[in-house]
Amino acid sequence: MMNISALFQNRSRRTWITAGAIVALLAIIAFAAVNATATPRNPVEVQIQGWIADLQSDKLTATRQQAQRNLERAGQSAVPQLLVALRSNNSALRRNAADMLGYIASPQATEALANALRNDPVPAVRRNAAYALGEIHEARAINALQQAAVADPSRIVRGTAADSLARVRTILAKAANVNEQHIGAYAAAPSQQDLVYVAAKRDIWASRDGGKTWGTLSNVLPSQVTALTVNPTKAQELYAGTEGMGIFKSIDGGATWMAVNDGIVLTPGAREAITAIAIDPDNANVLYIARGAWVGTSSVQFYPNGLMVSRDGGETWIALNVGSNAEAIAKLAFRDGQLYGLAGDRVLALATPQ
Repeated sequence: MMNISALFQNRSRRTWITAGAIVALLAIIAFAAVNATATPRNPVEVQIQGWIADLQSDKLTATRQQAQRNLERAGQSAVPQLLVALRSNNSALRRNAADMLGYIASPQATEALANALRNDPVPAVRRNAAYALGEIHEARAINALQQAAVADPSRIVRGTAADSLARVRTILAKAANVNEQHIGAYAAAPSQQDLVYVAAKRDIWASRDGGKTWGTLSNVLPSQVTALTVNPTKAQELYAGTEGMGIFKSIDGGATWMAVNDGIVLTPGAREAITAIAIDPDNANVLYIARGAWVGTSSVQFYPNGLMVSRDGGETWIALNVGSNAEAIAKLAFRDGQLYGLAGDRVLALATPQ
């Protein structure tokens, strides 16, 4: 007669073995999903998968060079598997995948590269992502590049992001038929990144299709625009910093503006300017500005002269004391909820009052 207790013990053991096997299988599948390229479905995809596997070396070997040439020739066909490689656990593969996406310059890669620029722990990956975004020059990359150019902890990444922003600005100016030298600031709406604003002298230009076509709002501001930003959640709410006239706010996409300078002391005749505007992503009523002035006649130099904060959507402003380095800060950006200032080539984490 069968021992009932033994029967249950055997069943229990088999259940645990089966459960353990399932867990192990799921772990293998997850590891493969992160580290492998997209599952190839035809001979071309099999070839591409092999070339991407050759990108895992840190050294620039002949094999890796040939793989890079092959992937560049494959072009758009290689993008889906390169995007998977950009999420690999292998940092060399991520770095080289970002590099190849820059060579191919597919707009399809914009979001993934922007995410790598914001979040990848390896500076070399972020640097290549920043460079690739400059080659693609999509307006959707503006926010990630502007953040990195100010707040990335790596000087090389900051410099690469700034160079890529310059390339994006050139493309925007050409599409809008604006003299690039007249552009004082530009911004993309975080909540609607195909909505882009460009400030050229006193004019504001707007594009609703990622910079392909443009409309102008002529002479809407009284002075040269030197800084521009968009409310993180309200794409029609803008703030513009100007030369000599303080800061202005629009709630209708730049069609009309009102001065919001209560608390900001303006010196008549001085070449003062708002050089940066940063909006707290967790509370859009809290804004920070950096100020400065051009000094001199034959040899003009710019001198930053401190920060200010508003807690009521720009209605009133007070000076912000963030330490002895505040006077040197000319650029501001939020990263992961923290406000950073750029003073020369130094990134400073700023203690902001709660």
